[in-house]
Amino acid sequence: MHDLRLRRCVERATDGGRLTVALTQLWYLSRTGNSARPAVARRGVPPGLRWLVALPTAAALVACAVLVRAVPAYIPLAAALGVLVAAAVMRHRPARAAVSEVQPSEDTFRRLMTGHWTTTYGGLPEGVVDDRPAQGTAGRNPTARGGSATVSRPRAVVLCTDRAVSVFLQENDIPGRFRAVLVHVPERTGYSRYGARPHREVVKEALRGIDGFRAGLPVVVLHDAGVQGALLVPLLRAARPDRVVVDAGLPVAAVRHNRAVRLLNAAPSAGAGAKELRTVAGLSEEDAAWLAEG
Repeated sequence: MHDLRLRRCVERATDGGRLTVALTQLWYLSRTGNSARPAVARRGVPPGLRWLVALPTAAALVACAVLVRAVPAYIPLAAALGVLVAAAVMRHRPARAAVSEVQPSEDTFRRLMTGHWTTTYGGLPEGVVDDRPAQGTAGRNPTARGGSATVSRPRAVVLCTDRAVSVFLQENDIPGRFRAVLVHVPERTGYSRYGARPHREVVKEALRGIDGFRAGLPVVVLHDAGVQGALLVPLLRAARPDRVVVDAGLPVAAVRHNRAVRLLNAAPSAGAGAKELRTVAGLSEEDAAWLAEG
């Protein structure tokens, strides 16, 4: 992380100054690392418990070999040896909580860019806007900014679940170019990148947003390749069969094996399991299982 590298990221993200990008998008693009691992259940017997059982058992068998004349000595001795060997070769894997990490963290990156960078250069890089309002303020609703929110006689509704993308679309007046209106429905709690809202709440809010426009307007849905996104489109289609709902989000199959930014939800499946993802969202067995892990 250094100034020249960040300027190269800005140049690439803004297409040489043609576009305006959100600070969150710059964070993703300039990341130096990203890892996400699902939770792992405990497997095997802990070493302390193994030896707590194995040593007294082996001692009792040795005593049996010495004291009991009616039993051939090699039998309890062999059993004692077997107990000790079994305790030694058994493996234990402790439970591991689910973890997700982007390096540097979002808070660290924001402090650097809104602190040291702005102090040194007088502001954020040209073409970069902060998509998170200042602490203690309500912030601006992305759907209430720019000319596209006041399009007369729109031809489509764009439904977006990510604040940074909503800000990006509005800053570049992309909905306005296509005579569309933007509806922002956050799929996460507050400004956390990790806490997912229950998908039923997201669907209800999305329905309230699109019901303000005539039924003949098609709805284009932008979403991440997550549980919320996979379920949002089919649930909207089921709730409003008279509307055309276009899935323009990231498909799970397209990102499962590549270097997409991966975040882990605080509540992994957000109320949806692999079975629901297969039956409702139509995902494959592999995609549904992977997504249900968070």
